[in-house]
Amino acid sequence: MTVSWATYEPVNDSSLWVGTSESSLTLVDTAVGSVNYYHEDSYDMYHHHAKVSGLSPHTKYYYKVGSKAQSTFQSDVHSFVTARSASDTSTFNVLIYGDAGDGDNSAGTLNFANTLTSDDIDFIYHIGDISYADDDYLVASQMSGFFYEEVYNKWMNSLAPVMSVVPYMVLVGNHEAECHSPACQVSKAKKDMLGNYTAYNARFKMPYEESDGTLNMWHSFDHGPLHFTSLSSETDYPNAPTNAFTLTNKNGGFGDQLSWIEADLKKAHANRAKVSWIIVGMHRPLYDVAGCDDNGVPTDQNANVQSAFEALFIKYKVDVVLTGHQHYYECQLPIANNKAVMDGVSDDHKTYDNPQAPVYILTGAAGSVENLKAAPAGTAPWNAAVDYKHFGYSTLEANRTMVSWKFVSASDKSVTDDFRMYKTS
Repeated sequence: MTVSWATYEPVNDSSLWVGTSESSLTLVDTAVGSVNYYHEDSYDMYHHHAKVSGLSPHTKYYYKVGSKAQSTFQSDVHSFVTARSASDTSTFNVLIYGDAGDGDNSAGTLNFANTLTSDDIDFIYHIGDISYADDDYLVASQMSGFFYEEVYNKWMNSLAPVMSVVPYMVLVGNHEAECHSPACQVSKAKKDMLGNYTAYNARFKMPYEESDGTLNMWHSFDHGPLHFTSLSSETDYPNAPTNAFTLTNKNGGFGDQLSWIEADLKKAHANRAKVSWIIVGMHRPLYDVAGCDDNGVPTDQNANVQSAFEALFIKYKVDVVLTGHQHYYECQLPIANNKAVMDGVSDDHKTYDNPQAPVYILTGAAGSVENLKAAPAGTAPWNAAVDYKHFGYSTLEANRTMVSWKFVSASDKSVTDDFRMYKTS
């Protein structure tokens, strides 16, 4: 388990205390990594990450962070629950969404998230586009200034109630790439400090070391019977997008992602007897109605994503692919090579019994400052369900043999799509 926090001043003795009760916290003997990626005038922020190992699975622990020597610079005591072991046979819940920003559009999703504790969900999985700090200038009152850090800080603080008690897992989206507001365009210093996914990689600490990944760009983890492979649809594959809106700074170049993905999926597939499901998360969709032609064949950037990743998903029998990027919700049938694979799919598309291809789900409606995206003009032969009208979030209920999925409208909590998958072989 990694615990992350931030301070406005440098702390030379940043520390983490953990215990099985609030009154039995002990200092963890671990190195605390601290980074300050942006500074200007009187503003500095230091991001701290501390990892604690050797904890029992699915167990509640209490913790606090801060200065080892000065108790006045220590946090309140919070708690977390560790990941489930592969042998855990119980059913649990995960909250999943992409494209969550700051402001009214995301209020329903984030307010709901903040009502949750470890009794309700095991973790949150954010499928890229985190805070939309790079869109700070789209708000009328912020057009002429620099608000990147302010927006990012406000967004993270707004989720502190749930982030402090439930693991918050993230993957990279295009809006993590850089600051490109007018204030950044004219400042080399800002572009240098806030380019190439720097803020994203400094503020979060995903399990890339444990999974031989690269920073927060690609990584994986197991949780009970689920293996999650989080990859980058933004960098490091043939014809990847640049996400560069400045003329001088470049993004990407983190390493050989495709070799890592193959090694990770190969290892996960070989471990099916213990961890039965493989779920891939990536920001950009491979299959979505707007990104395909009338025959359901991906076009433009979707085609590049398909060329890079789909063969690996099919080869290692990935069960589910989660995406965002488009600001709405779509659920597709199991698909391989542009065609729906209907083995085990019920007539009403509500039950998938041992599906023979990955199920693609786009859940990018958490609430972006850019609003909901206009609905595509048509449909696709492999599309199962859509919700183009509501901001919302998805819930995953899972155990070793069943995955149940729902998309929920954030405004009235109505379920606008649901289905179940079963795995018996």
